[in-house]
Amino acid sequence: MKHIFQTEVDQVRNHCGYFLLENWAVISAKGKETFSFLQSQTTNDVLQIQPGQGQNSAVTDRQARLIANFSIHRIAEHEAYILVETSLKEILLSHLESFHFREEVEFTTLNCQLLALQGPKSSLILEKIFSGQNLPDKPNDTTQLTLDGHRVDLIMKSLTGEEGQILCLPNELKEKLIELILRNDPPPIKVSEIAREVLRIEAGIPIYDKDMDKKNILPETGLEHTSVSYNKGCYIGQEVIARIKTYGAPNFALMGLTIEGLDIPPFNGTLRLGEKKIGTIKSSVRSVTLDKIVALSYLHKEHRSPDIEMEATIDNKPFKVKTCLLPFYQSQTRKDHSNKLLHQALQIYKEQDDLDGPIALLRESIELDSKNAEAYEALGVFLAKQDKLDEAIALMKRLTEINPQEIMAHTNLSVYYMKQGRIEDAELEKAEATAIEFERAIEKNMAKKLKKKEQEQKKKEMEERVEMFKQVLEIDPKDQVANFGLGSIYLETDRYQEGLEPLKTVIEAHQDYSAAYLLLGKTWEKLSNKTEAIETYKKGIAVASKKGDLMPLKDMQNRMNQLLQSSP
Repeated sequence: MKHIFQTEVDQVRNHCGYFLLENWAVISAKGKETFSFLQSQTTNDVLQIQPGQGQNSAVTDRQARLIANFSIHRIAEHEAYILVETSLKEILLSHLESFHFREEVEFTTLNCQLLALQGPKSSLILEKIFSGQNLPDKPNDTTQLTLDGHRVDLIMKSLTGEEGQILCLPNELKEKLIELILRNDPPPIKVSEIAREVLRIEAGIPIYDKDMDKKNILPETGLEHTSVSYNKGCYIGQEVIARIKTYGAPNFALMGLTIEGLDIPPFNGTLRLGEKKIGTIKSSVRSVTLDKIVALSYLHKEHRSPDIEMEATIDNKPFKVKTCLLPFYQSQTRKDHSNKLLHQALQIYKEQDDLDGPIALLRESIELDSKNAEAYEALGVFLAKQDKLDEAIALMKRLTEINPQEIMAHTNLSVYYMKQGRIEDAELEKAEATAIEFERAIEKNMAKKLKKKEQEQKKKEMEERVEMFKQVLEIDPKDQVANFGLGSIYLETDRYQEGLEPLKTVIEAHQDYSAAYLLLGKTWEKLSNKTEAIETYKKGIAVASKKGDLMPLKDMQNRMNQLLQSSP
């Protein structure tokens, strides 16, 4: 059984998997006042959505408790699709209708099938099925496609951490579309509900009624990072959400835990450190990708710093746990997957002196990223080694069509033509490569001059700002903005030693200023003081965790990890 789940998860992570979304629904909101009405009810800025775009959103009550989360997709000027879990559909409709009076907007549930494709090759499969039709490429974007005269709506949506799409199609088209999907070689695998749960938790995606419910205020759930606009007008619950953003962080918030051992912790189990409750366990699973137990958990702000190991109890049973930023698994782009296959191919060739295996991997690499020049070059070299010069030449020609300025393609063409005895063609390609190289040298020289001019102008502006900040500090030596500004300028202009004092002053006076810790840590790095940099990041991570400052938190965490890995 474990082997089956391993295969399904691996397929989604590296290829493609499919499944029917029987527990999701699509609501159509249509009318001239659709978006102005939704703007007044939802947490995100609906008016910013252009046709073909979408966004994550939510509705809350006046205390900012979560009523429902969903995504909104603008399919026409006056129509939106709302993609929502079936368990929340009636709750959401009831909430919207309770505030719907004279606005010209009508809500209807679509009678359709929802089919999900997830994985780095999902778009490639759909491109073959919907040949000649443009597919969206950004999360939550949407478009209308046609298959056998039927309309199919496509929404870019990851449910697994990998690139993914959700297809909204007529019931009568379901079997036909699945048949077309399975014609791909190799065919995508059907993903079971248990494997989907593993993928979801690894990706750190919370779901309603399991990881969050109407008892949770929205900032506890982590949804504010993707589903809330702090710049839009009023909506129900806005004041509470804005106040939490301004003045601190909720006492408990969703975070990750990795757990040693083989035992899955109990759902809703109470996490204690000694006698003190520090958290509640939600979704948990043995991660196939990480080969360890992972859990989504609500942790107290005093214990939300990442990578902290604790000997704790869950429902009075001892567990060794470690805090972790979400997601547990960082998804890769198609370009990342393409480069991964490229490196695998080169490694196999280096270790086994085999050509057929690496060639197959390189073809797959190029399929994922048609502009991966290194994969083209490696494939061309391997094909040439097999004396398949015509195919190697065709490959390089294709690369020159994609990027006419690719020197390597023209250089390789020259070599391959020479091997075929096509001296004139070889000389032409060599001349083309030389001309491109000469043009780049001129462009590089011009860019260097322009950069120098820009640097001189920037230096002048920086000096003016330094003087302005110093004038402010003469009046108030502890001014937060002036000290932070000076520290930032000194870091940017390589005056690292001078930057220490103003940044230390900021932190002493404003101990919860996450960005100042990040800046001070970078300054210590530039001064080659790893010890002080690591210590600063540790303190900054603790501060950012309590406040919920996700961006500086992740930056400091990454920088600290790099320093620790490079330490002897």
